[in-house]
Amino acid sequence: MATNFFSRGTFEPEELGALKEVFDEIIEQPWFDNSQESKESFAKYLFETFPAVHFDPRKHRSIIEMSARMFYTRDGAS
Repeated sequence: MATNFFSRGTFEPEELGALKEVFDEIIEQPWFDNSQESKESFAKYLFETFPAVHFDPRKHRSIIEMSARMFYTRDGAS
């Protein structure tokens, strides 16, 4: 059985596309810290928190945004 980098299952192309779509939407928000370090950390958070077999963009989008606002808001953003 093939595994992803974190050995929790394999993302199907549509699942990976959905995760990337949420990632792209969040990092484009004016409040998101646009540093490379924040983007990499946020991507790692997504892969570790939402393994392939458990990710549902409709269900998890609000949770992802709340977490991003808590941990990846740039200084001075509201």
